[in-house]
Amino acid sequence: MKSRRIAAAVLFAFLPATVSLPAWSQDDAVTVQARARFKEGVEAFDKGKFEEARLAFLQAYTLKKHPSVLLNLAQSSAKANHLLDASKYFQQFLREASTATPQQRKDAEAGLAEVRQKLARIEVVAPAGTEISLDDQGKVGTTPMDPLDVEPGSHTVKSPTQSVTVIAVTGQKVEAKLGGVSPTAAPITAPAAEPAGTGESPQQVTPPRDGGTTHAKRTNLLAPPENMIPVYAGLGAAGVGLVSAIAFALFKSDAQSKADTVAGDIRDAARLRGVPAQGVCNDPNQPDFADACQTLKDNNSKVDTNATIANVSLVVMGVGLAVAGVWYLAGPKRDDARPAEPAQGKRSPTRPLVTPWAGWNSGGLSVAGEF
Repeated sequence: MKSRRIAAAVLFAFLPATVSLPAWSQDDAVTVQARARFKEGVEAFDKGKFEEARLAFLQAYTLKKHPSVLLNLAQSSAKANHLLDASKYFQQFLREASTATPQQRKDAEAGLAEVRQKLARIEVVAPAGTEISLDDQGKVGTTPMDPLDVEPGSHTVKSPTQSVTVIAVTGQKVEAKLGGVSPTAAPITAPAAEPAGTGESPQQVTPPRDGGTTHAKRTNLLAPPENMIPVYAGLGAAGVGLVSAIAFALFKSDAQSKADTVAGDIRDAARLRGVPAQGVCNDPNQPDFADACQTLKDNNSKVDTNATIANVSLVVMGVGLAVAGVWYLAGPKRDDARPAEPAQGKRSPTRPLVTPWAGWNSGGLSVAGEF
């Protein structure tokens, strides 16, 4: 019902433009096309075909940028699970639709709040005037700026000089800090003039201690190690262990099936001869069962052997995965082998810091540092 109410408002809004323009006006033809696309969108929305409705409303808004069309576009985008687009359209409507009715603004605010429950938000903290980029999207704004709506997961926020990776959590807000103020050296003042007749030396100012030191470059814990051979070897061993475990588990199952069949045959034969089946394989007075009992013994032995090999293969797989994981995280990183960089005149990169945090209606993991 809501979509029909908005639809009527838009159709009436288009009508004056059609009536007031001459029959040969290009705008008149555009309005007719926009009205047709809008009607298609309303019909598709009422039938639950939200993707078709979204495309129709998008075409209508491209032809006629009416705020009510934009609101319908936002609602159909949300229903079609284009959540970031829906958030953008809702915000654009609230920002630009100065003639919107209170009900329309209420619908847009409610739709935006519902969409943001399924998205995450990144609040960028940086000095005013800093240009901000997000992932591979290019520039998304200049600080100060509103929090960015993003899909849940890992995102990289960039300034011209720094990058920060954060983990955005559904329905929550995470903070990305950029452009921290680095400490500056104390100014060096000129020596005070020697007082006449005192004979004392002028006071000397000690230069900063960090002037000639160097700092080794440190890398992210998740960066690939310099030597990947242990990782590949561990993963290879894990793969061999997995394949071997599956194969010998199948062999064990086959041997167990054969052993069960032979045991059943022995029980049936013992029953027909009127002798107890239990212990017949250990009875020297029943030589007729010798071959079947030997077959049963061989199959049971295969079951035990295959089970042992399958278990050992699982252990090999676990060890291989552990070796690959530990070496990838703790092994010497590629950047660690580079020459040390002088720190004078340049702030040395810092090791990325992973910090879990939580607050009122917000939380997540923050990974801060220079990359």
